[in-house]
Amino acid sequence: MPILKAIAGHGGTAGIRRYLEKGNRALARDVMNLPMEEWVGEAHGEHSIFVDWDVEMDRTREAYGTNAPWRGLDARTFEHFVISPDPEDGIDLEALRRLSRAWTEKHFKDFEVAIVYHDDNERGIPHAHVVVNNANLKTGYRCRISKPEALNQELQDMAREMGLSGLSNIMTKRGGKERKSGPRSRQAVYFGRAEREIMRSGGYSWVGDIRARVALAKNTSRTEGEFRAALAKLGISVEDNSEKARRDDWIFALADDPTKRVSGERLGFTYGKQMLRNRFERQGAYIPEARTAAQIRQRAASAVTLNDLADLSRLSAVLETCAKFNVRSLSDFDRRLATLQRRGNEGSEGYRRLIEARSYATEKGFMQRDDDKPAVATRMRGNQSSSQRVRKQEAERARARERSGR
Repeated sequence: MPILKAIAGHGGTAGIRRYLEKGNRALARDVMNLPMEEWVGEAHGEHSIFVDWDVEMDRTREAYGTNAPWRGLDARTFEHFVISPDPEDGIDLEALRRLSRAWTEKHFKDFEVAIVYHDDNERGIPHAHVVVNNANLKTGYRCRISKPEALNQELQDMAREMGLSGLSNIMTKRGGKERKSGPRSRQAVYFGRAEREIMRSGGYSWVGDIRARVALAKNTSRTEGEFRAALAKLGISVEDNSEKARRDDWIFALADDPTKRVSGERLGFTYGKQMLRNRFERQGAYIPEARTAAQIRQRAASAVTLNDLADLSRLSAVLETCAKFNVRSLSDFDRRLATLQRRGNEGSEGYRRLIEARSYATEKGFMQRDDDKPAVATRMRGNQSSSQRVRKQEAERARARERSGR
């Protein structure tokens, strides 16, 4: 499992930057909100980050007033997290970057963040140093972590979703005993040999049918109750597996043919009972906008009624792509595609999936263009002074609202 270590920072951030980047030791860097609102990264030897992130962080705290002592104590000026992967996972740098960025964006999307990657340990295993500035860019408030254990739990969940080891796979048996065996596969979506053969021949796979319906229910539900209700509308029954089974899991079956039944983890690791319940407990798990979710459920139910399994599978694949890339509007599609284009990834699988999903969403009218959000400007060093003025004004308004509410 990855290990998360939290270190409180005090004073300016120049010291932590010197430590992390001295001697050309940084394998790569990623920054967010410095000043661009999306991730900007560079690998070793590249020079795509034109920002002194330590200077920017210090200026932002000064503008927001979060450098001042708090209740007689010196101000905590930044949070420093170290993400150390499990050596047995054999994780490479790019996988670590994906994990670190996803975890950081989940918890600190409204803060300035710099991530520096090292491999200067005995076994040369890459690890990430995440520096979070102590000023919320939207509210002007300090960074408050009410449930530190949730940060670690979220990291473990994300690691498992990537096929890496997470925290304990020990399952509490309904009789109080423990089941310690690991999952059949850690692949997010698992295709058995028989299913692969059917897919190659273009035939009908009832396992694939169940997976598509479960995926639609999962990605349009916020709670386990909503999930079960969505499954029922899609013609899927769900029940606990046997207490004698090697893993505590759910069994999904076609309601009109109960002999067609399969356990969640046979569909893929993210379809298992543990991962699904973890997802519903996370407040920030992906779900489309309410209007979009309602339309998707309606179209899925119609596809089931009409036995249009091709459209059901396509709809499920589109929704999985939206969840993977956190897409909630047509404008989100444009932003994700533009990012991949800038990185020269037009030929990637992710780019192809985004193009297909955007085409389907546009054709079916599921999503609207988010014209209310300003386009992300490529603000670099020349515009940093203006961005600081805007942030200072936002901080002053936030403090004024706070005073008026007292």
